[in-house]
Amino acid sequence: MNDNQANPAALGHLIVLEVVDDIGELCGKMFADMGATVTRIEPPGGAPSRSIGPFLDDKEHPERSLHFWSYNTNKRGVTLDLDAPEGQALFKRMAERADIVIESMTPSYMDDRGLSFDDLHQLNPRLVYVSLSAYGRSGPRANFPGGDLAGWASSGFMYTTGWTWQPPMRPWGRQASHAACLYAMSGALAAILNRRRSGKGQHVDVSLQEAAASTGEGYVPFYVGDNMISGRRDNDHINSSGFKVLLCKDGWVHFNVGWRRDKNAIVEWMTDEGVESDLTDKKWLDPKYRRANFDHVVEIVSEWTKNKTKTEIFEQGQERGLECAPVYTIPEVYDDPQLAHRGYWVDVEHPELERSFTYSGAPYLLSETPWSMRRRAPLIGEDNDSIYGDELGLDDDELANLTQKRII
Repeated sequence: MNDNQANPAALGHLIVLEVVDDIGELCGKMFADMGATVTRIEPPGGAPSRSIGPFLDDKEHPERSLHFWSYNTNKRGVTLDLDAPEGQALFKRMAERADIVIESMTPSYMDDRGLSFDDLHQLNPRLVYVSLSAYGRSGPRANFPGGDLAGWASSGFMYTTGWTWQPPMRPWGRQASHAACLYAMSGALAAILNRRRSGKGQHVDVSLQEAAASTGEGYVPFYVGDNMISGRRDNDHINSSGFKVLLCKDGWVHFNVGWRRDKNAIVEWMTDEGVESDLTDKKWLDPKYRRANFDHVVEIVSEWTKNKTKTEIFEQGQERGLECAPVYTIPEVYDDPQLAHRGYWVDVEHPELERSFTYSGAPYLLSETPWSMRRRAPLIGEDNDSIYGDELGLDDDELANLTQKRII
């Protein structure tokens, strides 16, 4: 665990409720990591994202999903049947005390249960209500379901991803969801700041399609300005064909092998070592010639990188002012001294397993209100008694009755 947990937390004053599927989990985690009291609401039996693998020791079980572990650290967890009137009433009582509600359920899910922004805003005018969905909660596609894949496909980004001889490919991971969650947190914090002036909360409506489209860099300006449709570019950057991933002695490296202002630092380096071939010829200063014959440049440079290690290229390249980096394997990332120095990896205790596991930490350092890892992801219904009993004031008989009826 992080020793900073005794220090004040940046968002420790906020109370957050989370009713999400897998596309919204990161938003609540970021609030929780900054100290907010985040309560994950799951149906009795657990959230569907507990069925997402891989699983600890390859044993499929809702309490062993490494996906769920990763996205739900620092959160509290309760079970609650939002289909039942008693469950809806309990949620409303919790929302009356909350600062933020985050939801990423299928379209109309919250509305159909009387838990929409308008419904809850009447009970708690200061509530900030955050919705994440494939296409946003307004417009002709507002009622269309969809997740990360829909966000990438409809954003235009997927059309530019992959190899020129293959169909479009989705980027690895849940990057559209991550982008949407980052915008959701930014929007929610802006709404919290505005609440200080107005005294009122508001609805923050985030679209995965728009979030993914915003990361597309230049392809829309290229189309609007030059009528150029950006397609798949292999490993090339959209604005430059010089960024390449090249094979070396012990893996791969990534850097720019192109010219800038008639200068090429890679060619200068190769010239110092006497292996520049014909790349110092003045013909390469002609941009049209370079574009037409760049495969030759890549071929010559690739022969040079094959005789160097990743570390040699990285360290010597940095000394020469090059933007270059080794392509790390996962074990190399885990053992990276830079990440170790910044305390990126943290050990998290799982008392129920009598073990601890190493987790990713936070990609930021706050000097006065530091991030901390306070707890592992909640077990199913782990905080039912403390939240429904201690905080909402339900007695033992009421808790037993709700449990028997599978409301909680």
